[in-house]
Amino acid sequence: MSEPTLSGSSPAMSRAWLIDSHAQIWRAWHGADKTRVDADGQPVGAVLGFADALLTLLESVFDQNIQPPVAPHAEHGPVIVCTFDAPCNRSFRQAIYPAYKAHRPPAPAELTAQLPRCRALAEAAGLCAIDHPGYEADDVIGTLVQRLRKRNRAVTIITGDKDLAQLLGPDDRWFNPMRQKVLAYGDVERHFGVKPQQIADWLALTGDTADNIPGVPGIGPRIAGNLLKKHGTIDGIYANLAAVYGMKFRGAPRVQKLLAENEPLVRLSRQLTGIVCDLPLNLTPSPWLGIGENLPQLLRAAGVDEYRIARWARLPRFEKSQSVAA
Repeated sequence: MSEPTLSGSSPAMSRAWLIDSHAQIWRAWHGADKTRVDADGQPVGAVLGFADALLTLLESVFDQNIQPPVAPHAEHGPVIVCTFDAPCNRSFRQAIYPAYKAHRPPAPAELTAQLPRCRALAEAAGLCAIDHPGYEADDVIGTLVQRLRKRNRAVTIITGDKDLAQLLGPDDRWFNPMRQKVLAYGDVERHFGVKPQQIADWLALTGDTADNIPGVPGIGPRIAGNLLKKHGTIDGIYANLAAVYGMKFRGAPRVQKLLAENEPLVRLSRQLTGIVCDLPLNLTPSPWLGIGENLPQLLRAAGVDEYRIARWARLPRFEKSQSVAA
């Protein structure tokens, strides 16, 4: 992960990085050597990949060549958060639509066994680790974006999930570390064909096979984008459904018919694609103040090599005497 630290108009020290941790752990798992085990024979491939991802991010944020330099500060330093899916994390959306993500096979036991270790590693690295029962990491990120924005924090969301682009404001960034792709607010429309605030409506129209969200059969991304450019929102489309017939794209009369026939499905899908932004989280993360003293021990136990441990050691270290302000 190496998202450009000083892109945009916001000062680097006012930025927050919100990591979709399960996405990073899954990515690490798929790229990992599945035979890697620790001294007790426990698999550690995902742990090692996740540790590398966090190290790369922290080195990027605290690059000594950045001017002005970014430094830990109890009030103004960068906020860095690892968000996690809670156990039974889909219950909110599955209560709405039981088929939501139901087509996905269970995660391999060798991977799920590493999740607690990944979280412990994040905490030992001085990062705030947050989940919320019944909800996904997306919803934790959505809630944190709203809270941090009230504190004048610009946000970089680290994920490969296009759904999270709906959260971007003018100074925010969406960063996919797998593709090394950064989208600013204005880039979203160029990339997806709709503005960030239209992403949830766009996905409700097109559906999302990755999450088993139905959408409207026969309406793809381009047509959904045309509809939203003209009418703004799903509510705007249905308030002007008769006008869809005369829109200037091929098959407009058929699209009008599909929309009329599938309105309940569209409304259902929209409940699934919107990210919850008002979870009652019991904390708002404080700025990062440095790695914890127990981190090297955890890294060595997972089989991290001494070269990487030395790179971790060059980062700021948290001192217990430091005060912490939210």
